[in-house]
Amino acid sequence: MNYITLKLFVNIKGAILNKKPYLSLEDARCIISACYKFVNRKDYPPVAVAVCDDGGHVIAMERAPDVPPVSANIAINKARTAALGRRASRIYEEQINNGRHALLSAPDIAGLMTGGVPIILVNTCVGAVGVSNLKPDQDEEVANSGLDYFLANYSA
Repeated sequence: MNYITLKLFVNIKGAILNKKPYLSLEDARCIISACYKFVNRKDYPPVAVAVCDDGGHVIAMERAPDVPPVSANIAINKARTAALGRRASRIYEEQINNGRHALLSAPDIAGLMTGGVPIILVNTCVGAVGVSNLKPDQDEEVANSGLDYFLANYSA
């Protein structure tokens, strides 16, 4: 048994693991903060903002007190859809509106509405931002403001 264990360690010695960028909790909080600052500058109504990782798992979510609770779930689902699809959730809404109704049955995605944008670093999706409680274009505008802030301040 010890010989086999030793042999396994010898076989993997020097193995090179892939390294990829990822979002930290601090990154997610900065993105959310940037979104809220943008909302305040534009004098928009309050929003729910979610940031998820590349697998669609929530890193952070914030909902203003007077935003309906359902908006939190919608923001999460928009972010999740954008992360898993590696594209803006708006694209799914447009495809459905243009007759591709089969997308409504796609597994594991529920935020098929405008307002989710992926976060792409070094050609790798590291997560996404989702916003809810405004008009669709405004949701996406707010999500893009958080994305733009992050990309402008990201350092490898």
